[in-house]
Amino acid sequence: MILSISSSEITLKGGNRASFERILARNVRVALAPFGTFRVTMENSRIIATSENDFDAAAAAKAAARAFGVDVVSICHESPLEIGAIERVALANAEVSGRTFRVEAKRADKRFPLTSQQVNEVVGKALVDKGGKVNLGNPELTVFIDILSDRALVSCERLRGPGGLPVGSSGKVLSLLSGGIDSPVASWMMMKRGCSVDFLHMHTSPDPEAARDSKIMELAKIVRSYAPTHATIFMAPYTEFYKATTSVQPAYELVVFRRFLLRLGAEIAKKHGHKALVTGDSVGQVASQTLDNLFATNEAVQIPVFRPLVAFNKQEIVDLATKVGTYRLSLEPYKDCCSLVATKHPSTSVPLDKAKKIEEEINIGKIIEKTLAETKSYEV
Repeated sequence: MILSISSSEITLKGGNRASFERILARNVRVALAPFGTFRVTMENSRIIATSENDFDAAAAAKAAARAFGVDVVSICHESPLEIGAIERVALANAEVSGRTFRVEAKRADKRFPLTSQQVNEVVGKALVDKGGKVNLGNPELTVFIDILSDRALVSCERLRGPGGLPVGSSGKVLSLLSGGIDSPVASWMMMKRGCSVDFLHMHTSPDPEAARDSKIMELAKIVRSYAPTHATIFMAPYTEFYKATTSVQPAYELVVFRRFLLRLGAEIAKKHGHKALVTGDSVGQVASQTLDNLFATNEAVQIPVFRPLVAFNKQEIVDLATKVGTYRLSLEPYKDCCSLVATKHPSTSVPLDKAKKIEEEINIGKIIEKTLAETKSYEV
């Protein structure tokens, strides 16, 4: 039993394609590590994972299918490059009796004497004789046959992966993580584009260890589970900002707070090598995410700020959160900073000069300095 793993987007890469393939092979090897020691190689533009020991093929395939960059994971049986042998392997592993099926053969090696269609016909006839019924349009079972240079792979079980680019191929970003639905999904989507993601969370607890034991760490762990390496979460206290802004006009406070968060994130990013910040903003979703307020917020920093959910509506984000596995946890009660600065009538268009004037009055630079001094970091 072996696993054959194909990618889609990586195959479109040019001269640097090999580097993407090496990173994907590494990530697949890490994903399969709990199931034993695997030999992972590139063959005919696909990853072949083999092990000398028995392993739970279904569980291993499911783990590999979580790796970004993976398009399809196939659980395969090997056959010698001879049509009679391929036929026997298909008969032994395809449960077609009383079921509809089709055969889908592909020749990576065109030196094989039969065409793909001829392989389909020979193996299909044998499966009909076994009790199956051909249905090319909507079969209950598809038998996949890949003709390689030195062997054939026969598969009846395939899992769809998330696609995208392998984590670690696009640099490192810092995601502003809250306890809500949006930011964990935004973090996951940046992983899909090949980014390694660390997290910054601003907590309201007087004890950073209490914040570490909250649902925020669990959310970070779920997102991090899609990556091959550990991540870092920075826990920053809300205290200094809160003390300095008690007299700030409530309508403006949220935008000033979000500018503060970006400034804080930019300082951490500069120190730890992050190339961009990530937020869960969606244009127009709430008052702080109007185009005017996003403009006023962005102006605070020079570092790029990525918003992968910018054009998504709430239901689309909820659907993705469910897919990622963070939705139910995001709904659990948690005292977020945003809830403390929320007001019934926030401004949907905070003037930039007004935000800057408030920052000058409260000495935002000093607040950032003190907050950074009290920020703790933990491995996820």
